[in-house]
Amino acid sequence: MHLSHDPVAESIRKVYPYQVDLENCDGEPLRHIQVVQAYACLLAVDLEDLVVRHVSENTLDIIGTPWKEIIDRPIQDVLNYEVTAQISVGLSRDDGFETLNPIQAFFTVNGERLIKNVIVQRDEDCLYIEIESASEFIQASRYQQLLSRAISKIQRIKEYDNLFTETATVIRQVTGYDRVMVYKFDHQFNGEVIAEARAEDLEPFEGLRYPHTDIPKQARDLYLKNRVRLITDGKIPPARLHQSQQSDINNLDLSMVLCRGVSPVHLEYLHYMGVNNSLSVAIVLDGKLWGLFALHHYSPRFVDYSIRSMLAFIGQIFSGHLSLQSANRYRQETLTRNLARLAIGEMITKTRDLFDGLTKGSHNIMNMFPGISGAAIYFEERFESFASTPSLADIQGLVGYIQKLGNPESNLLFYSENLSEQYPPFEDHCDDAAGGLIIFLNPELTDWIAWFRPTVTQTVTWGGRPDKEVITAEDGTRRLGPRRSFSKYVETVDGCSAPWLKEEVDMALSLRITIQNSLMQRYTEVKQVNEQLKKALQDLETFSYTVSHDLRAPLRAINGYTEILAEDYGHQLDQDAHRIIAKIHGGVEQMNSFITDILELSRVGSGGLEVEPLDVSTIAAEVIAELRPVYASTTDIGIEIKNKMPLVKGDKRMLRQLLLNLISNALKYIQPDEQDNYRLEIGVRKVKHKGQPVYYISNTGPSIPEEYARSIFEMFSRLSTQSDTEGTGVGLAIVERIVNRHDGEVWVTDDKLGVTFNFYLDAQKN
Repeated sequence: MHLSHDPVAESIRKVYPYQVDLENCDGEPLRHIQVVQAYACLLAVDLEDLVVRHVSENTLDIIGTPWKEIIDRPIQDVLNYEVTAQISVGLSRDDGFETLNPIQAFFTVNGERLIKNVIVQRDEDCLYIEIESASEFIQASRYQQLLSRAISKIQRIKEYDNLFTETATVIRQVTGYDRVMVYKFDHQFNGEVIAEARAEDLEPFEGLRYPHTDIPKQARDLYLKNRVRLITDGKIPPARLHQSQQSDINNLDLSMVLCRGVSPVHLEYLHYMGVNNSLSVAIVLDGKLWGLFALHHYSPRFVDYSIRSMLAFIGQIFSGHLSLQSANRYRQETLTRNLARLAIGEMITKTRDLFDGLTKGSHNIMNMFPGISGAAIYFEERFESFASTPSLADIQGLVGYIQKLGNPESNLLFYSENLSEQYPPFEDHCDDAAGGLIIFLNPELTDWIAWFRPTVTQTVTWGGRPDKEVITAEDGTRRLGPRRSFSKYVETVDGCSAPWLKEEVDMALSLRITIQNSLMQRYTEVKQVNEQLKKALQDLETFSYTVSHDLRAPLRAINGYTEILAEDYGHQLDQDAHRIIAKIHGGVEQMNSFITDILELSRVGSGGLEVEPLDVSTIAAEVIAELRPVYASTTDIGIEIKNKMPLVKGDKRMLRQLLLNLISNALKYIQPDEQDNYRLEIGVRKVKHKGQPVYYISNTGPSIPEEYARSIFEMFSRLSTQSDTEGTGVGLAIVERIVNRHDGEVWVTDDKLGVTFNFYLDAQKN
């Protein structure tokens, strides 16, 4: 569309002081438009000397004095005493002019004495004085009656869903406007007409949506300063502001001025809608713009300041009533959800397991929120998913994206109804995980609970195509213009889930606190158990040394007496008696070995590790040299220790004990192979396990049945039924204890020569 083809825009831009194009249209300086609407005039007075430094050029029509006779004159020379006296009062009050406006005064215009409303506002530098017509029929009693009736009707509305339509009806009755709409913003500030009251001959707008560009951010911000915005007649050109040469302010900030000029783009917008007059009342909830009462009239209409003030008050009453009803509804929904949350908390405490507590009860993470397609839990490197969810790798990718956001709130919770827009790799999951909510159980974001919602195909009925036109001026300048078509436009939106409501987000945060409290309780219990275990361990060590002392003393006595018996009275004893004495000696030695193993097991479980690089080959050779005399009577054994084995980090004393137990175990239970050879081999496997070299000790002999592959490492466990095979059943338990102290693992296989014990150590963190 070419700009010259739009007569409304062409006439308005003659007094528009800014060039707005595609580069800056979103930041159009609405508060600095140096024009005012024709229904009022404006005087801007310097607060230091109370001299008029800015004045609109329409003062002759409004107060009967040309603007050139007003600029650079003291305010007391321009306005009569009844106004200037009230201005002095307002300047001395803490609340300023709030209770004084409007100041009513008579002005002579074209020889006629007329009553006018004078509205005074101030900021740090200026006093803004607006003068507009006053409706004489608006009497104080009538004003109070209208206000009281409107407020009473609003307060009698009990049902939340009826609040909007009923209030729109009340406002239309009070104002007489053709159409009154309740216009609500979503989280992206697109607007929707959720209720309306209208003349019967007008088409309905209820249910229509409008893009956020129709009311841009800078316009929304101004509604928080001036809650009521009146545009009396969109067809009358505004009045330009003139500035004194003695003023330091080039462009006045007109944020507080009620008659502030209107953007040409917005006037075009109203023109294409066929609306001549509009009045908007802000609905503010919790300090934020919730929506508007949008009033449309199809002919020029002036609304007295008293009525506008009443509408502002109705807006405040409505906001309070809406807040109360929203709070009541939120409280009821929160109560229901809290009961579910508490039930989950009790289940966690009862089962003492986070996963069971969150999933097993009648209240669980799958029925906490409506419309869930799936949920997942990741806690202490354990992952479980339910129903339809992305894979762990995909969810961890999303978590990594959240970590990069660097938002402190993301340490608590993250939610989105359009995950693929924020995190494109989730495009493949739009069907089942278009939206997601994640609570994090620790600041590092490593433990979490996630819920997912499927895509919901939404049919949005817009009040015309939501995109604005690009307008090209004769000089080639391009800018965004208003939407020209307001015919219904239906758009289908995919890839988004149902939105996460505030109460659902709060519920998730409450569940997070409940889980953390449960985990803290469990941590406290574990800490108490650990303290008890430490004390029990100390008692066990004391007991072990006591047993060592108290048992070995009588054993030495038994051994000594049997030696005396054999030496002094042996000639008197027969062969059976000598066999009995030998069995006593054997039992004493076995008991001594058992006590030694118990003490060694106790030492392995206590004390710290002195980790250093160790040569397994060297230590194994030392152990074999020590054991050869013990097993000297054994059939000749071929022992091979592989060369150039990698060093291992570990505690030297414990590694030596580990090798001693495994090698002695291999020598005790060795049997010949098919060639009648006895062989023992110590080496390292080619393939690492968890990044660590795996060492093995293998001997010829029958394999260990699979069902005993783990039980052989239990205390006092022995598979041999041969009475002449020495051992206490503690050696392999000591081996596993040593390996565990080094964050490693030990297991048995039947490869290599036969029975093969494998182990690795990972003492990097010790």
